[in-house]
Amino acid sequence: MSIDLSKLCADFMRQNHASQSTTKLKASHARELVAAFFGYKSHAALMAEKTYPLVQLEEAYIFIPDIPLMNERRSRLNGLPNDLGRSIDLAKLLSDMLADEGLGGEYTWLYDSLENYIVEVLLPDCQYLIDDQLSGAMAETNAEFFDSPYYDDVQIEDRGDELVAIAKSQYKGNPMDDKPFCGDTLDMVVQVTLPRIAGKRGFYEYELEAGGCVNDDWVDPELRYGKRYQSRLAEELGITEEELEYLEWDTLENSSDDGLIYGFVLTFAESCPREILDKIRGLSDSLTVRVSANAFDSPYPDEPEENLH
Repeated sequence: MSIDLSKLCADFMRQNHASQSTTKLKASHARELVAAFFGYKSHAALMAEKTYPLVQLEEAYIFIPDIPLMNERRSRLNGLPNDLGRSIDLAKLLSDMLADEGLGGEYTWLYDSLENYIVEVLLPDCQYLIDDQLSGAMAETNAEFFDSPYYDDVQIEDRGDELVAIAKSQYKGNPMDDKPFCGDTLDMVVQVTLPRIAGKRGFYEYELEAGGCVNDDWVDPELRYGKRYQSRLAEELGITEEELEYLEWDTLENSSDDGLIYGFVLTFAESCPREILDKIRGLSDSLTVRVSANAFDSPYPDEPEENLH
């Protein structure tokens, strides 16, 4: 017969409180707090769990009590004893009991929140592994990396079969003076995946993946993105390259009998944006304008001329 961990924990919590206080902890309140401890929003939700039975917690490698959910749940329960211990103290009490009985995970991550545990404990402890996975990106800089990065953006995603923590940071190194500067900071992301085995908070061993690239904020924007030249046609019309892209026109070549081009006559479509047409220098009422023979020359060196519309 399998053990009802929820009832075991609720009874233990009530007995412990009774041994230290003259006030009583209601059974219904204890059940709700225990459900939150195991990561469920209610006792009914815990009892409805079928996919990951809580009894499998003894097979888990990692157990993570849900302290924020316990705090949220107790704020909604009326009539809790005033001297009831803090959520994290209750969680430690229950975790220790489960461990003593051989019913909990091999390791318990007991912290005020999973986000804080990830960035304050787990990732600093795994810095050697993170550095190893980032070694390729580090080699593209001229810096040495010694300190642990500060993670200021952590997201937890419940994907059903697994819980995923995604931490982002900028990892700044110390530039080496004997090498040309090519960046000393990495934009990095670390993903911690916890495959679920028991209930909401019992997991197999975690998996960690880190990736990053050199931060290029120090590079001149024109070098980073490439300078966008204004075409000769846009310049003659008196509009920007972006505005030119919204226009459609027919092109009539003005040339001599022997093929010498004097220029072009453009006739714009009536569907073109009026606010752009109004900016075109010399545009007639019939939406035509004359441009030079060089209007369609490419502004880029060694590139072919633009196609005529």
